[in-house]
This record gives sequence, structure tokens and C-alpha cells, in this order.
Amino acid sequence: MFLSLSAPWRLLHAILLIIALVNAQQPSEEDFSPEDIITRDVCILGGGATGTYAAIRLKDMNKSTVVVERNDRLGGHTETLYVENGGHVDYGVQGVFNYEISKNFFSRLGVQWKPLTPGSLINKYVDFKTGQEVPPPAGILDTVAALLVYRTAIQKFDYLKDGIYNLPDPVPEELLWPFSKFVEKYKFEGALSVIYTFANALGDMLASPTLYVIQLFGISHIDIFLQGGYITPNNGMYELYRKASEVLDTDVLYSTKATKTIRSDTEIKLITQDTSGKKKLIKAKKLLITFPPIPENLKGFDLSPEEISLSTKLLWKTYYVAVLKNTGIPNNINVQNVDPDQNPGNLPLAPFQWALQDMGPNNYLASKTIGDMNFTDTQARDLIVADLHRMGTAGTFDIREDWEIAVFGNHNPTSLMVGVEDIRDGFYRRVYDLQGKRGTFWTGLTLVSDYSALLWQYTESVVGEMVKGD
Repeated sequence: MFLSLSAPWRLLHAILLIIALVNAQQPSEEDFSPEDIITRDVCILGGGATGTYAAIRLKDMNKSTVVVERNDRLGGHTETLYVENGGHVDYGVQGVFNYEISKNFFSRLGVQWKPLTPGSLINKYVDFKTGQEVPPPAGILDTVAALLVYRTAIQKFDYLKDGIYNLPDPVPEELLWPFSKFVEKYKFEGALSVIYTFANALGDMLASPTLYVIQLFGISHIDIFLQGGYITPNNGMYELYRKASEVLDTDVLYSTKATKTIRSDTEIKLITQDTSGKKKLIKAKKLLITFPPIPENLKGFDLSPEEISLSTKLLWKTYYVAVLKNTGIPNNINVQNVDPDQNPGNLPLAPFQWALQDMGPNNYLASKTIGDMNFTDTQARDLIVADLHRMGTAGTFDIREDWEIAVFGNHNPTSLMVGVEDIRDGFYRRVYDLQGKRGTFWTGLTLVSDYSALLWQYTESVVGEMVKGD
């Protein structure tokens, strides 16, 4: 998984460079009617957590913006199913850190909040490979003590506490170790179940570089977890983005992608196209890219050789979310996937469903499925069906024949990472050095820990740089 740039990636690098040169031709305004030309101070690509936050902040700074969002709604990984009797299931992002930046953003949008509490504290442990109930992972009763050992072990890396890849040069070797080696040295096996709750999107967490585990469950995450410091909107996480869409109104282009960019230090030009084929020309002073900069997402962009080099190094995981209805699994329990054959921690290997979570409303369970880069939507759905079938066949639960997948979502790509040699060679320094070049700024989960409050904190600093001197 963590390999240096191989021959196929070098070929992709060369192809992207040729495409970038072709795309550098200026779009003609004569090809667009006046109503299809949009002029703004800032164009934002992506309307997830960071893109939405940036748009609201820039609006409050009296900057004109337009958000280009590929989906038909804002919110990115925030997805909420509203069910009968006024209940809801947050099956993507469930809450945010109880930070001032979170409360300020909620207040700005008129969103009331409450402490985030689990739908149930009762866990059943099941080997999803067999469908059979199994004992809890060894050492789970020592979780808090083990977490404190883990926190002490990573305290030396406090420059990562804000979720930014603020790495020294040279990068400490321990950050490049497989996490299993770090666990073995510092002896916090009892904390693995909790760490995995936050870092399961890595797939094989124990084989992942320690850096990436810390980015998903580091000092800030531990402190918030131990202090119970999560908050969530009263009416579901999507309420935040629904309110934001009302504020931004026509400054969002939904179901739309950028198909061509021409960037310079003084002007940005983009051509966008929506799902109906309608094209628009956007002219802006600056560009903020918030989505993961993998090659697939950058088709049609006038990429520099450095941008191409960095983009083609990225690896990732696939991540699917769903809500299962009327499974027959009793209410008020969570079903945790554990693999007794995997030690330490009994952590399943990808592809897998991490858990079936009770989120409050009866007869609804939230599911999260993790796979490698090529794991598809269809394979994820098939895995969910097979897992429940095995639980029924094993007699663990009385699975109903008429259960259904009520909603299903694709959060790909997630857990973006590069090989240890690229980390050692300054990949993240090079990424942050792109900020502001050719009028382009970057934020999102590639540059910072994938937790809303940490994403907003970093985006706040990027927005500050964008407006500096204006």
C-alpha cells in the first residue's frame, strides 16, 4: 500500500502533464451569454465542511463568492436521514468538537445545539466473517488507562495537535513506523478499540504509518473524547448545511463540476458544467480548492508540474455509509465487528463494515463500510447484505427477510495518504507551499485531520491568507 511512485503512476504523471498543457488554452467569453458569465472575488470548488465554512466566512468579510458543488446539496460527508415521528439518523458526520469555532459557526447560522450522546451504550461483539457473537477484545476494560498511555506516547508530537501535517525535518522515524510497532513499544493495546473507532477509515490501521493514526486520533481527539466534548445540532447535522444553503442562496451551483481552469496570479477563469450539460464561465480573483486533489478530480485543470507530481502520489481508501431499516436486530444495541483471528485488538481487515450503530430511532442502524481504492458501491452493498445474512444463519440475530438499505452514500476518497518515503521527502511541506500560487488556495482533508472543527480552524487561516492585503 505504501509504495513509492511506480511505473504506472509515472505514466499517469506524464499523461496529466500533457493534458495540462492542452488545457492551458484561454476560454473565450464569446462562447457564453452574459447570464452564463459569473464574476466573483473568490470561486470555491467543493461545498463540504470546508467549502461551506469558507463561503460563509468570506461573505461575512464582504467578499463575493460562488461555490461549485458536484452534489445536489451542501455538506459533503454530512448526511442525515429524517424519519417518522420527527426523529433523524446522522449516518455521516455525527457531531463536532465543542470548540469556539464550532459554536460560532452554529450561532452564525442560527443553529441550536446539544451535547452529542450515543444512541446506545450496549455493545454486542460479532465476527462479521462468520456472523457469530464473540467475546469483547482483550483488555477493553483497561481502555481509559491505556488511552492515557497512548496520549503520553504521542505528546512529543504536539505539533500535530491541530490536525495539520506540521512536520519537522527530518520527520521522526516513529511517525513512519507501522502503527503496530508503535503499539508494541508503548504497550497501549487496551486502547486499540477506541482508537479504531476514530481511525477505522484507514482500513488496516495497524499496518498504517503512525502519522496517519495520530491525524485521526491524536492529542486533540483524545482530550475531546475523555471530556465528552462533542456537540451536534438539535435537528441533525444536515441542519447546519441547510441553513448555510439558505444564506448562500444563488451563490451555489449544485450538481456542477469545473471542467476547465486557467489560473494566474491576477485572474482565475473556470468553465463549469452541470448534470444537464449547461456550461458557465466563472471569472474570479482567487480560487479555493476544497476537495481531495486526486487526478480524477483534477481533469481539465491547468496543473503545474508540481501539482501533478503531488497529486499522483496520493493513495486513499473507499468509505461507504448507509442506514439499514427493520433488520430484526434488537433496538438499543450497537453491533461491533471484531475479528478474533487478528491480534492485537481483534481489528477487522478491509473490506469490512466497521459497526452497526444504534442512532436513537427504533429499527434504524447506521453502517460504515471501508475498502481499498478499487472497492465499489456494488461490492459495499453486497458486503452489507452478506454480513447480515451470516448473522441470521448463525442465529446471532433473527434477521428479517424484508429488511432494507434505506439510504446509501459514497464518501470516496477518504484517508488520503502517501508512502513513507514521500512523507520523509517532504510531501506535506511541498503541498503547503502551493498555497497562493497562481491565485489558488487549498484546504480539506488532504491537508488536515478529517474532523469538522479542525478543518474549520485550518480553513479560517487559509481564508485569512486569501484576503490579506485586500
